[in-house]
Amino acid sequence: ALQAGYHVLLEKPIGCNWKECQEIRAAQVASGKLVLTGYVLRYTPLFKRLHKVLEAGVIGKLTSVHVLVEVSYGKSAHAYCRGNWSVEENGTGMLVNKCTHDFDLIVWWMRGRVCEKVSSFGALIECRPENKPEGAADRCKDCPPHVRRKCPFDAYKLYYEHTDLRYHFADPSDAGILKMIETSPYGRCVYACGNDSVDHQTVLMLYDGGLTVTLEMESFSQRRARTVHFYGTRGEIVVDDEKIVVIPFLGDARRIEPEQHGHHGGGDREIMTSFVELVRENPSPERCTAILDEALESHRLAFLAEESRYTGRTMDGRSDPD
Repeated sequence: ALQAGYHVLLEKPIGCNWKECQEIRAAQVASGKLVLTGYVLRYTPLFKRLHKVLEAGVIGKLTSVHVLVEVSYGKSAHAYCRGNWSVEENGTGMLVNKCTHDFDLIVWWMRGRVCEKVSSFGALIECRPENKPEGAADRCKDCPPHVRRKCPFDAYKLYYEHTDLRYHFADPSDAGILKMIETSPYGRCVYACGNDSVDHQTVLMLYDGGLTVTLEMESFSQRRARTVHFYGTRGEIVVDDEKIVVIPFLGDARRIEPEQHGHHGGGDREIMTSFVELVRENPSPERCTAILDEALESHRLAFLAEESRYTGRTMDGRSDPD
């Protein structure tokens, strides 16, 4: 698309490894065209308002930031055991697939700061063949009722009895879901999927001045949510998917609840609007490269975190991943 002279709205991840990311950058530089990555969270009313609060400095100097991403046991089983992102070799692993949104937010919040060190730990604990319940079959339709009753990952529970994951399928009707469970990969036992993506991971980043940022991704939660806690020398800010709570050490706490409409908290609509506006502006090639470079920074940090997890080493936060 870039070689043909088009501006591009690109779904994340930009590439499945750092080499692919650099190839995209080279193509962008050669074309001078816009590549806007689908980081919808920074376009939501919630996170745009949060950014203004942070810029106002109401909690003093930041000392640490904690980001918790609760994937939920059902969504994790769907996407990272049975689904397209279950095998790291076929993509990028769970951290890059799921949490580059969060790395993008961190890059946005830390703009002007230098990441000095990155370390990460994570593992696949539960959905492994050795943990398969006694008597369980390879597909939920063949599993004995007494085994299915005790399994929270049972496909009939996740897709038929509950409906919040049905939007992933072309035919979300009862009949369509039953057929899907019987015939598709989404009806497999989560302990027999050949998956190797982690089910939990923690990343620790050290920035200049001693500021620390932690990112935790957890599969085994009831809810699907994102929570952020900012600690500063004059107060705290706590953020969830619906509200911002500012807690100054001097004065009363205040609650901010921006209106949010549409998928991803309104971010989908806003990023489309922003993309169209940028195309109409016809930004300079240099600005287009700067926009892509900020998106690439989130990938660089995520790939460094993965390298740390694989090797057990603390990575230089200013280096490029292997």
